Formats: sequence, C-alpha cells, structure tokens
Amino acid sequence: MDPRILLAEKVAVSAGIGLLIGLEREWRHKEVGVRSFTIAALLGTLAWLVSPTFALVEVGVLGVIIILANVHLLSNKQPMEITTALALAVTNVLGVLIGGGFFFLALACAIVVTTLLSWKTELIEFTSKLTVAEIRGTLLMAFIAAVIYPLLPQSAIDPWRLIIPRSIWFTVIVVSGLSFINYVLLRQYGVKGIRYSAILGGLVNSAAVSIMLGQQLKANPDAAETVPSNFLLADLAMIFRNAALVAIFSWGAGPAASYATLFVIGPMMLIAALLAFFSLLRAAKKDQLTSQSIDLRSPLDLRSVLRFAVLFLSLTVLSGLGELLFGAVGFLLVVSIGALASAASSAVLVGTHVLRNQISPGTAVLALFLATMVGLIENVVIVYSVSRDRAVGVRLALFTLPIVLAGGLALALTLLSGW
Repeated sequence: MDPRILLAEKVAVSAGIGLLIGLEREWRHKEVGVRSFTIAALLGTLAWLVSPTFALVEVGVLGVIIILANVHLLSNKQPMEITTALALAVTNVLGVLIGGGFFFLALACAIVVTTLLSWKTELIEFTSKLTVAEIRGTLLMAFIAAVIYPLLPQSAIDPWRLIIPRSIWFTVIVVSGLSFINYVLLRQYGVKGIRYSAILGGLVNSAAVSIMLGQQLKANPDAAETVPSNFLLADLAMIFRNAALVAIFSWGAGPAASYATLFVIGPMMLIAALLAFFSLLRAAKKDQLTSQSIDLRSPLDLRSVLRFAVLFLSLTVLSGLGELLFGAVGFLLVVSIGALASAASSAVLVGTHVLRNQISPGTAVLALFLATMVGLIENVVIVYSVSRDRAVGVRLALFTLPIVLAGGLALALTLLSGW
C-alpha cells in the first residue's frame, strides 16, 4: 500500500474516533467536547508516527495535564470531571493505537467507550437495583472462571475417562453464566409484567415459574384465564434453552446434532408458540397482568454453583457407567431421570456426550426429547400440585399434549430417516 494512503487512513480513523467520543460528550454539554477529543486522538497518532518513545512521553504529559485540570476544579470547589478526563485519556491512547496500525482494537474500544458514556442513566438505574447477593455472584463468577478453571486437569482422572475436571467445570461456568444473566434480567425487568417474567424465568428455571403460577392461581382463581398463556411462554423458553445448550456444547463435533435437534425441537417450539399466541388472544379480553416477579434465588451463590457441579458430575458419571453397562438405554434413562432435577443439566450432558463422540446425533436428539418431555410434564404436575385447580391442570395437560406429540412425530421421522 502507498505509505501516503496509509497515513491518510490513520489520520481519518483517528479523527473519526475523536469525533465519535467527542460528540457524545458535546451532547452531554461537557466543557471538553468534539474539538478537544479529536485533537487528543490526532495527537496520539502523530506522536506515535514521530516515535514510539515520544508517544509514551506524550501520553504521560497529557495525563499530568488532566490531573492538574481536575485539581484546579477541586480547588475552586467545582465538581471534578473524572469520567470525561478518563475518556479523553483513553481517546489519546486510541490515537496511539491507530498510529501503530491497530485499527480494529482502536475502533472496538472507541465503540465500547462511547456506549458506556451514552448509557449513563441506564447503567445507574441498573446498578441501583443490584443486590449484595448479585454483586457477590458476579465476583464468584469471575473466581470460578479465572482462578479455578485454569488450575483443573485437562485430561481424565479415572480409568474409564468419564471425569475430565476442566471440561466439567467449563460446563459449570457456561451454564452458571447464562443462568446468572437471565436471572439478573428477570430481577431487573420482571416487574414489567408476568408474561415477560415467564419467558425469562423459563430460561432460568421453568419449574420456578410453574410454582409461581400455581401460587398465583391459588391466591386468585380469576387468574385462570392468564395462567395458561404464561405457562406456555415459560415452556417455550425452556424448550428453546434445552436446544440451545445442546447446540452450544455439541457444535465442536460438527453441526449434525444441532440440525437433528432443530428438526425435532423446532416443531415443539412452533406448536408451543402457536398455543401461547392463541391463549394470549383469548386472555386479552380479560387481561389481568400483575407486576409480579418470580421469587428466584441467585444461581451464583456458592451453594447453588456447587450443587449444579455435583449434579452434573453425578449425571456424567452415571450416564457414562450406564452407557458402559447397558449401552444407549442406560444413558437415556439417566438423562430422563436427571431432567426431573434439572432439564438444563440433562441438555448439557447430551451436548458434551456428542462432543466426545460418545453418542450419535440420533441418540442425542432422542435423549433431548425425553428430557424436554419430562420437563414439560413436570411443570404441569407442579402447577396442579400447588394450585389444586383441576380444570386448569387439565387445560395445561391438553396444551402440553400436542407439543409432545409434535416432537414425537418429528423424532420418529428423524430416526426413520437414519440420522
């Protein structure tokens, strides 16, 4: 490439980054705006082009200037502009990166910085709702991912190669992380309506949603018109979650299992979505939405993480032994029974077995169907057990039946096709 064109690109990208961040600060009516941020970015780029050593000196000098400016504001009893000062310093460093040719890194960081600056109100509102348990959960997530995971052995520690500590712990990290994200979303936005909570709750724990719906129905019999639609939304989310977990953990072995899963789970999701849609239309005439949130514990307290780790380890060992002793039948039995405790763990187990080439895509999709079916039936039983409303229990069972039949028919076609 012509050196002059490369220099022009660096100047243009550097100015663009300064303009991007500076426009946000200008929109916030800050004293340091578009011109200052653009100049800071260009200064970093020019300093690097002169000499990398000169760039380091320039960054240090700019840092001292920023500190002195804030000290001056503080001495005049004016609020310090810490965020704007840090953004200006980062913009200058991004200019240095552009000078060094790291275009992608600089642009990605500029977008992140601008997003953080523009989301000030939303971030403050979000963090103000966080509880101590959720903050501790975040720290625990960092600990189990960054500290424990690298220390675990990468190879099997038993003669049958059933227990691979790092692989099992990676599963714990992924599932705990997804559950925690869904939990926080549910905690933050569940008050907007029980339907929204039902979807998020289904991603976290559909059994908890079923308990909540049963309690709502028991306390208010008139909720019988809205419970079925919310129940179906939670089931839909649960079915999607199970399929997504299998796809995530089996993708390394190829897309065959994911395609088979989609072929079987897709009709179940479609039927569940249609039933939920028509149920919502029916309930619209008697809309009785409440600002109720689901009473869920954070999935990232130490006890919950260890409980899931022990459960998944147990299922891994039992399924491995069952497969060694009884073949695919033993594996399917363990997955089905395990779904009573956690359908998510059974789905992950299926995905990891596919990844290790321990089961075929056909066995995997059969196991996932059985685990999902157990979860669907369990949810019906939970709502009826809590509410003792036979009429609603029968309705939920009738809604669940076509979902199961659709999956069973698709499963039969999949297996007959020799997948």
